[in-house]
Amino acid sequence: MKAEAPAADASVSPAVLRPLREADVEPIARWYGTAEVLAGSLAPLSDLPNSIGPRQTLVLTDGANQEPVGLILVASDDPEPDWATVNLLAIARPEERDVAALGVALLEASLHQEARHIRAAVPADVGLALYFWLRLGYRPVVSGERMWMTRQLDP
Repeated sequence: MKAEAPAADASVSPAVLRPLREADVEPIARWYGTAEVLAGSLAPLSDLPNSIGPRQTLVLTDGANQEPVGLILVASDDPEPDWATVNLLAIARPEERDVAALGVALLEASLHQEARHIRAAVPADVGLALYFWLRLGYRPVVSGERMWMTRQLDP
């Protein structure tokens, strides 16, 4: 999967979302432990390259230098058919929130054929993550002791 958002300068896209490559692990390791988590929680970095079945590990880059600035873990048909769940959205620095928003838009576009609904697990400390998802048009839903941000995808 490689998707690019439209750019004002057609030569450089402001965001690219693509599958994780082995070469991405080292640059991600430099910031992963201090990442800003906007969905889910950090798993051991060694687990990320192991995308199996409907689970995908995607890298978000700023489009200019292709250096990884974020990660998205998404599972299709979770919790049921026609749903996708963002289990992790982590960015290197808070300044990357705009790139993260573009990454979510790219993810939604790529899921168009597979899912009608998407949800993201809000981190336990909530914080700015709630506002990030609200700004993108997601609505909060509380299930048990967990808060999810959900959205219906356009047909």
